[in-house]
Amino acid sequence: MFKDFHALRKHPVLFLSLIVILFLPIIYSAVFIYSMWDPYGQTQDLPIAIVNNDEGAKIQGKEENLGNRVIDKLKENDDFKWEFIDSKKAKNGIEKGDYFAVIEFPKNFSDDASTMLNPNPKHMEMHVQTNPGYSYSGQSIGDKSIQAVKDNISLSLRELYLKKIFGSIKDMRGQSQELATGLKKMEKAELDLANSSKQVDSGLAKTQAALPPLQNEQFNQLITGSNQITGGLNKLAENTNQITQNIDKSLKQTDNLSFSKENAMTISDPVTTVEHNVTKVENYGQSFAPYVLSLSLYIGAIAFVTIYPVDKRVGESKSAVNWWLNKLGLMVTHGLLQGLFLSLFTQYVIDIEIANRGYFTLTLIVWSIAAVLIVSFLVAAFGNIGKFLAIILLILQLGSSEGTFPIQLTNKFFQTLHTYSPMTYVIKALRESIFDFEGNIPINTAITIIAIIGIVAGCLLYFAYLSRLNLKNIRLNTRDLD
Repeated sequence: MFKDFHALRKHPVLFLSLIVILFLPIIYSAVFIYSMWDPYGQTQDLPIAIVNNDEGAKIQGKEENLGNRVIDKLKENDDFKWEFIDSKKAKNGIEKGDYFAVIEFPKNFSDDASTMLNPNPKHMEMHVQTNPGYSYSGQSIGDKSIQAVKDNISLSLRELYLKKIFGSIKDMRGQSQELATGLKKMEKAELDLANSSKQVDSGLAKTQAALPPLQNEQFNQLITGSNQITGGLNKLAENTNQITQNIDKSLKQTDNLSFSKENAMTISDPVTTVEHNVTKVENYGQSFAPYVLSLSLYIGAIAFVTIYPVDKRVGESKSAVNWWLNKLGLMVTHGLLQGLFLSLFTQYVIDIEIANRGYFTLTLIVWSIAAVLIVSFLVAAFGNIGKFLAIILLILQLGSSEGTFPIQLTNKFFQTLHTYSPMTYVIKALRESIFDFEGNIPINTAITIIAIIGIVAGCLLYFAYLSRLNLKNIRLNTRDLD
């Protein structure tokens, strides 16, 4: 059972090579994880060009330059490396890759902004240039800068208009209060005038009684006119009172409302996001780790079969079981050490925060052994063609294991393969152990599936050796080892 181990003692070059490739997954994982550790946390170093050609305009009765307003806000924003330059420098810079986005405010930027309350308001234009051919990922991150600028434009515009509108409302309320006070004084004066008119009516009536009959008819017309004036004055006082009551009622409805600048600012930017995430991801490297770790162990398995001739036996044994057990012992040992070393390196050198270290280590070890057995079976069964098949299997897993984008964003072919891809379950188990949640496949189930895949590969490896037992040129010799 230990013939392969004893053979390695006699061939130090091969033994040293196997020791070296034990660390291949570590090297692979370290390079990839460190290179993409926190790209979204480094956007403050991503250069974004701002070109302001805005000539300004009168907005709500006041000269404004909205482009300058937005720039003032961006100077307080450290999400990106904002560079405020002219059009010529921006054009050259976007082509050379000096900037990942160019955002330009045209000369009529504020002029269009001044039409928001016109019968035919104009949409403001913001000219944007990107160069995805130079760096698609950089341009994708740069798209967030465009949204940030749009948000600042909207905020600035809302502030301008709401402050003016709220100021007008405050003035109108003050004027309404003054009008109500004036109307109350006018109503009092009208009532006083009506009372005086009544006294005049009474005096006229007494005078009429003392006049000769011939003059009564003319005097009667005078009394009728005076009575009409008195009635009109009373009616005017009633109407004035009704208007005053309506104004008081309207003012009372706004007693608890405030129209200050602070209110305008709050309404212009009313929403504060409070996040309650199911899991917490520190950075992009941590989120990408499950994919890279599972991939690196499979690559380590390919390196193992490339270095060590798993399709040849040591000695004269004619038993397939003996051949299988000798190889199996070395394969399991290599897989166990490879997975264990990668787990320790990830936890204590890369220093990724892991919620369940036990499950994390177990997943890596089980997958490492399973990957070695899968690739070893393919090589033992098909020779060099098996190495090619192992690479094809890797490629299929890259597209179907949901390591980067959600599987729903891939085509139907890879969505169908998703369920049958071993790395699917490795990535799910690693994510659950790192971020401490239970996905659609619980971690115990995922590890069990990986283990079953490894056991099946191990059993198929036995049958591969059994089928090749009596073939020539499958015995290990010095040249195969050194």
